[in-house]
Amino acid sequence: MRIKLIRSFSAAHRLPQYNGPCQDLHGHTWKAVFVLEGPLKKDGMVCDFKVVKKLLDSQLPDHQFLNDLLPNPTAENLAQFIFDKTCAALAPQGLTLKTLEIWESDNAAAVVEG
Repeated sequence: MRIKLIRSFSAAHRLPQYNGPCQDLHGHTWKAVFVLEGPLKKDGMVCDFKVVKKLLDSQLPDHQFLNDLLPNPTAENLAQFIFDKTCAALAPQGLTLKTLEIWESDNAAAVVEG
């Protein structure tokens, strides 16, 4: 069974390898769309949404400068970074992260599939 959760966070970055305005410091209100997979339990849930929301939020770099985490924090690199970090956090819960979409705007996203 799969469940989907949408979370958001705000973070700033600059793209040092980009020749244009994104080379300068700027920020986004990012949207993260998580698709998780796990067994349907006896209580009828894969995981309590309240529990998994807290876990997912702890993986997001809210109000951080992304260049402190990644040397070139493109949406693609950020998506892979969050995907890897979240997979490790979900494993003890018996959950698998199948897909992560990181939206930097309403019309631009990077997608990682596991």
